[in-house]
Amino acid sequence: MAYNQNADGYAVPPTSGPPCGSVDPLITGSSRSSSRSLVADPHYRSQNLAFNHVFLRERCEQFPEHVSSLINHVRRDQGVSEPEVEGYFRDKVFPRPSKQKDDDLKRDDRLPMSRHVVPSYGSSSLRISYPIPDMLYGYDRHHAFPNQQTQLISMGNGMNGTANSHGLMYPFFVIEFKSNRGDLWAGTNQCLGGSASCVNIAEGLNNQLKKCNNSNVKPIDSTAFSIVMNGEVARLYVSWKHSDSYYMQKVKSFLLQEPVHYIEFCKYVKNIIDWGRDTRLKEIRESLDTLLEESRKRTSEAAKSRPPPTEDSDSTNKSKRRKPRRAV
Repeated sequence: MAYNQNADGYAVPPTSGPPCGSVDPLITGSSRSSSRSLVADPHYRSQNLAFNHVFLRERCEQFPEHVSSLINHVRRDQGVSEPEVEGYFRDKVFPRPSKQKDDDLKRDDRLPMSRHVVPSYGSSSLRISYPIPDMLYGYDRHHAFPNQQTQLISMGNGMNGTANSHGLMYPFFVIEFKSNRGDLWAGTNQCLGGSASCVNIAEGLNNQLKKCNNSNVKPIDSTAFSIVMNGEVARLYVSWKHSDSYYMQKVKSFLLQEPVHYIEFCKYVKNIIDWGRDTRLKEIRESLDTLLEESRKRTSEAAKSRPPPTEDSDSTNKSKRRKPRRAV
């Protein structure tokens, strides 16, 4: 997909929306079927996604440094044998977190993401289809953030990283399934919208961190991953934000019927989930702790800046509180 580019090689959003009064008939309605038909439209990427600053980059384009570093991390070998990796994924390629084991991770299947987390620029009819990922990985609020509940409550549902009605927090991994004859084009479009929403949620936390008056505060890595797959092939994508736009690019394709490809695919999936459970979760916890500490500092400084009551005002207040004497 060709887009106009700026000096840094990044795609530039179109400067205008659709003709006045025009409405894409695929956009009307909010059911799951209408969302699926919208992403299958041949102009969905060049119009709806591009207008809302979401782009698919060519595989040959160079990744930004921070994205390239993360990809190297998730492709690394962990020193386990192929039989061990196969055993880990024998029954289920994508593990479901266990509530009995107090797992920090949470996975929701086919649950719509909240509308407010989807990137949107203007009130054009060229909206992004509201994501309904076949699988979405994020965090369980109470297990993952037991010491950050005060801060999450103060932020409210619109700003505290909540992705859907089941309370999944700060998602980072979207998976879309298609049948063997399924349309991978539409699945890739679903990944574009879903992963951009994941990045958008994490960037909301970064925007709050930027308001802290502390030079040591660092933003979290808002990068997200997504996969579209059928019974024969799986495509792994990575998404990030640059300036005010969202970009997605293919990392690798896997032929699932080839044993070597299958094993490598499983390795990537495991590494992404482990990254989400470890490095990324720690960054988010530390960021929430920082926001809470900054809030307490502001409250303390505000209390100290209030002038103490003067002796005259104190006497005046006391005299006002005295009851007048009754006449005898």
